[in-house]
Amino acid sequence: MRIQFVAPVAAVALLSACASTPPAPPPAYNPALAAEAQAAEFIKGGNTKARGTTQRVALTSCVVAFGTKTSGFAQTKEGTFAYDDPDKTRIEAKVSTMYRLEGVDEARLQTITNQVCARAEQQLAAAGLDVMPHAALASTPQYQALAEKGRAAPVDWSLGKSDYRLFVPTGWTLFDQRFDGTGRTFKNIFGQASRSNPQALEAKLVKELGVAGVHLDIMIDFANVTSSDDNYTGFVGRNVGRDEASVQTTVKLASSGMLKMITPEAVNCHKLGCDTIMTAWPTYQSKRPLVSSEPFYTDMRDAQSAGSKVGEGIANAIGFLTAISGGSGSSYDRTEWGVVADESAYADIATRYAEHFVDLAAISQRP
Repeated sequence: MRIQFVAPVAAVALLSACASTPPAPPPAYNPALAAEAQAAEFIKGGNTKARGTTQRVALTSCVVAFGTKTSGFAQTKEGTFAYDDPDKTRIEAKVSTMYRLEGVDEARLQTITNQVCARAEQQLAAAGLDVMPHAALASTPQYQALAEKGRAAPVDWSLGKSDYRLFVPTGWTLFDQRFDGTGRTFKNIFGQASRSNPQALEAKLVKELGVAGVHLDIMIDFANVTSSDDNYTGFVGRNVGRDEASVQTTVKLASSGMLKMITPEAVNCHKLGCDTIMTAWPTYQSKRPLVSSEPFYTDMRDAQSAGSKVGEGIANAIGFLTAISGGSGSSYDRTEWGVVADESAYADIATRYAEHFVDLAAISQRP
C-alpha cells in the first residue's frame, strides 16, 4: 500500500506588501488625491433612479463595525468522481488560521465612532447637501419614536467568517434591522403591517419632515483572509478534487461601507400610514476596500493554547495510523494569532480611512 500525503500549505501572514499580486491590479486608494478623482473607482451606485433631486437630508443612522476576529479554512479532498486506487491511501489535509484584534478598548472605539459620525454631517454638507443637524432631528417626535425601537450599542455581529463589534454615536440607538436579525421575524412583519416597525417609522419621518434619511454603515477591518477553497464554487467546485490547501492573510487596516438614502421617491404613503422597501433605496457602496499601508500594530503573538496544540498533534497521529491500517486519514494544521494594536495608531488610521470612505460615498450620491 502506498500512502499519499496531501500536505497543507502553511498559512501565511503578509505583514507588509503582498507576497504576490495579480496581473494588472486595480489602482490602490491614494489618500493624497482628491476624492472626486477616485470616487468612480471605489464606489458603485444602486437604484440611483430613486435618488431624485432631494437635497435636504438628515443622518438618521450611523453604524461603525470594527472587525475583531477573522478566519479562513481550506482542505484537500479526493474528487467525487475520482478513481479509487486500492493500492493508495490519501491522507487529506486541513489548514485553518484565525486572527484576533487585541489592544484596543471599547472606549476608544466609541470615541472613533463619535468623531466619524459627527464629521459625516460636515462631509455631507461639503458634498452639496442641506443637512438637518442631528440635534434638531433628535428633538422631533418622529425621530424619538424611531429611536425608541432601537437597542443600545455596542453589539456583536458576524459577516461571513469575520466577527465585528457594532457602535453608534453616544446617545443614539441601533434600529437597523439588518444588524439584529429581526428583519424577517413575525414580530417585524406584524409591525410593518401596523406601521410600527423602524422601517415604517422612518418612512413617516421622511414624509413628515421633508428630508431624505441617510444611513451610513462603515466597516473597519484589520486583516483579510483568503483561502484556496474560495476558488471552488458551484457544482464543479464542490465535486472536483483538491490537492492543495492554503490560507493567506494580509494584516492591514481597511475601510469599506455603504451610504443609503431613504428618499421621498422611495416612500409610499396612504391612509394606513407610510412604508418603504429597503431594496428600493438608492445605495452607494464600496467596490473594494480602502487599504492603508501604515503600520497599526506592535506585535503578533501565537494565541493558540497549549491544549489545542496537543490535541491537534494527537488527532494528526490518529489520522496517520488510520491511513496505515487502510482507513481514511487526515491531518490538521491550525494557527491562531493575536494582533496587538498600537491603540493610538489604530485610532488615527481607522478614523481617517472611515472619513475617506464617507467622502467618496457623499460625492457619489450627487444627482
